[in-house]
Amino acid sequence: MEKLPNKGCKRSLYDGFSEEINHEESTSALSNNRETMNIDDENSSIDENMNLNKHECEAKLKAFDDAFETIYGNYEVNLTQVLQIIEELKVNCIQLVNLVKTQINPAEVEKLRSELHLLENKYLNTINELQVEVTKLNLQLKQQSTFSCMIGSTFCYSLLKATQTSSAVDMVLQEDSIKNLAQLITKMLSSFIQTFNKKMPSIKTNEMKFVLHLIRIVANLSTTESGCHFLSQVNDGINIVNLVVSLVFYTPPSHGILKKAAYTTLYNVSNKFNGYSLMENNKLIQTLNNDIKLVPSKGNNNIILLSLNLLLSLTEKINKSMYTILKNEINLQEILKLTRYTETESTARKIFNNINIASEKYKDESE
Repeated sequence: MEKLPNKGCKRSLYDGFSEEINHEESTSALSNNRETMNIDDENSSIDENMNLNKHECEAKLKAFDDAFETIYGNYEVNLTQVLQIIEELKVNCIQLVNLVKTQINPAEVEKLRSELHLLENKYLNTINELQVEVTKLNLQLKQQSTFSCMIGSTFCYSLLKATQTSSAVDMVLQEDSIKNLAQLITKMLSSFIQTFNKKMPSIKTNEMKFVLHLIRIVANLSTTESGCHFLSQVNDGINIVNLVVSLVFYTPPSHGILKKAAYTTLYNVSNKFNGYSLMENNKLIQTLNNDIKLVPSKGNNNIILLSLNLLLSLTEKINKSMYTILKNEINLQEILKLTRYTETESTARKIFNNINIASEKYKDESE
């Protein structure tokens, strides 16, 4: 849009419109003076209304002028110029659309369509070939995994039998031996949990047997004071305990044999060297609470007893953070129900009392 330079005092749209209005008014006034010389009260009232309309018109024109000035600056803009630019823009858009249409060659479009079709076929063939390769690799990987688990299970079973005596445990706990063994256990448990955290495999599979033997070895290590020290005070041992805690989360009651080995390990560790501090975990306490509520049966009785024993161990020295977890996750009414049974009466009563004592202690502190 062409801009006119500002010369001296700015001339705006408002000025132009005002001149036209004044011109019309002066012409109208002269004509009226020639035609009528006597003005009565009614004409005076009409003049007043005209003055009001004039002021209202001037105000609207002033607002329009201010808005126009904000957009186009301190220059005059001819309305004809604006309309001309709009028309030019419309013509240019039409020309651009026509240009694009004329440049599309039907033959080229068909050629591109054919090339695209060939690429799609090539892509599908490549995908099919890759799927076949992936299937082969998965089969090979599964075979290797099964073979490795079978070897690992055999090795761990032998080590499990060897660590049933305290002297053998002391030999395993020698610095060089235990470091390598701890790293092996950590890698195996991590891989197992990542792979089967949604659904555990059958207890009869080589993978499950391998992990079961690993947990039992850790349980054997936890039966000695030196083993508990390693598992609760040394980083490699603490990593193993954390993985055993995680394993408990994902192990269903149907895999009771694995859960019992894990609970036994955690119970042993919790009783020595403040090992219970490694188990201040919401999900662990939640899992214990769920296992306590299992319906007693031949397969579940040991899980209920072991979960109660572990919970008792964790409630014997309750700090404030542990009390908060217990308060949120443990239903004391469920604990009281277990006092009806001979096997669980004493343990359940102690747990109930320990939590109540902690409740009084930390309630007093908060007050």
